[in-house]
Amino acid sequence: MPVGTLSGASQDLQIERLLAAAREVMSEVPYCWVVTASGGGGANARAVKAFPNAPGEDVWARWFLTNRVGRKATEIRDTGRATLAYQQSSGDAYVALVGRAAIVDDDQEVERRLKEVYDPEGTLAGQLVAVRVTGERLELHLRGVTAEPWGRGRTWLDRLPDGSWRLVD
Repeated sequence: MPVGTLSGASQDLQIERLLAAAREVMSEVPYCWVVTASGGGGANARAVKAFPNAPGEDVWARWFLTNRVGRKATEIRDTGRATLAYQQSSGDAYVALVGRAAIVDDDQEVERRLKEVYDPEGTLAGQLVAVRVTGERLELHLRGVTAEPWGRGRTWLDRLPDGSWRLVD
């Protein structure tokens, strides 16, 4: 059903259903693709281990670690933006979290996440920074939740300044 035909209450329920499904996908997928804009107008994508938001933090914040002097960190410093793309192994669910990205050069933030990363020599901490991506847009394909036909079109939610979400036609 097109977004414009939903009543206010029905649209609110649909948005909550989409957000719940997106949170579930993001919590189940340990690795995602981070996509950043390159200086030449293209995009670069790399797989990263995604970490959930910290207690009390924005529910749509996600973290990853990266080399402090690498291309990914440079592109994030230049643009302040990133996209995190998650896909369930079944291929039935895909979520892209698009938003502001911030380099957090804080030893405690790195250490908190480094505990979950294989580093037997303990040499990574000094090379890494944490990156926090705070969602401003969600693009979704969720079999059984988003509109069919599967793989064509998209379902898109924009975040409003008050933190609520709006379904985009």
